[in-house]
Amino acid sequence: MEQAAEWSLFCVDAGSAYCPCYLAESGECIACSLLRGEDFCQCSWSGTCSYLNQRWARGAVKSRQEEEVEVTRTELAPNLFCLELMLQAEMARELVNPGAFLLLRALELPPQAWVPVSVVEARGEKVRVVVYVDGPKTRFLVKPASRLAVKGPFYNGVQGLAILKRVRDGLGLIIAGGVGQSMAASVARQLLRGGNRVRACLAPGRAGLNYAADLLRALGVEVNEVSSLRREGLATLSQWLKEEPGVVFSGGPDALHRGVARVLQEQGAAAPLVTSQNAVMCCGEGLCGSCVVLTAKRRRVPRCKAQYQSEGR
Repeated sequence: MEQAAEWSLFCVDAGSAYCPCYLAESGECIACSLLRGEDFCQCSWSGTCSYLNQRWARGAVKSRQEEEVEVTRTELAPNLFCLELMLQAEMARELVNPGAFLLLRALELPPQAWVPVSVVEARGEKVRVVVYVDGPKTRFLVKPASRLAVKGPFYNGVQGLAILKRVRDGLGLIIAGGVGQSMAASVARQLLRGGNRVRACLAPGRAGLNYAADLLRALGVEVNEVSSLRREGLATLSQWLKEEPGVVFSGGPDALHRGVARVLQEQGAAAPLVTSQNAVMCCGEGLCGSCVVLTAKRRRVPRCKAQYQSEGR
C-alpha cells in the first residue's frame, strides 16, 4: 500500500466551512494534534485554528448539501455520458477549482451507491460531469430518469493542490487519458490564472474519446492528441521536459502516474508531479474507510480529505 509522508499531511477541508468535521468530533482530525488527544500543537497552519473551530462549534458539524436535481444526459461514445446538472448557486460556485467533485446517486438506490464524479466545468448554476459506465452504480446514473441525488461540494480530487496554486509565469504540462480528462480543464484554468503557458497531451483511453480537447483549446491551451499515452504520450512528455516546466499534471490511472514519474526521474526533471486522485471513495467524509492510506507511523488517513506526498517521492 502507498504510504503518506507524515510531515506533509494537510487536510483539504481545514479552514473551510466544513471544519470541524466528523473526524474532529471522533478525535481523529488530520490537521490538529490537540483534537487527536496529543499534548502539543503540531498543526500545518491553514489560516484558521481547527481546535478553536471545534470548540466554538460545540459539536455541531456542517454537513455537505444533498439535493435532488434535474439532469440532461448526452451519450458521447459507447458507455461514455455527459451529465448536465442544475445545482443551487451556493454549491455550484464551490466547484470551479481543481479537484472539485460531487457524489451522485440514482434516487432509487441506497446511500451505499454514491459515486464520486469529477467536475468538468461549472458555469453559473450549470455543472457538467462525464461518467463512464463501469458497473451497476454508474449504469443507474445514465438511465433515462430525469433526476439524481447530488451531494457536495468535495475538494480532494487532485493530489498536489498547493503546487498548482503557487506555480507562476512558467509552463504547465497536462498528461491525461480516459476519464482522467475530466480534471484537465480546471487544472488548466488554475495554471492560466498564475500566468502560465499550458500544454496538454490527451489520449482517449477506455473512454474512447478526447472529450476535453475542445474545452482546453477554447481556454488557449496547446493540445496534442495521441492514440495512446503509453506509446506516444510519454515520449511527447520527454520532449516537453526539455523546456523545464514548472509542474506536470497526470490525469488518469495509477499506472499513468507511475509512468509519468518514471519519465521525470529518467530526464532528471525538477518539475513536481501533481496527480488525479484514484482512491475508491464512498462517503467523502473520511468515515467509511474505503480510501484509507497509511503513514510510516501506521496512522490511517483518508485520501478523500488528505493532501500529502508519498514516502520516497
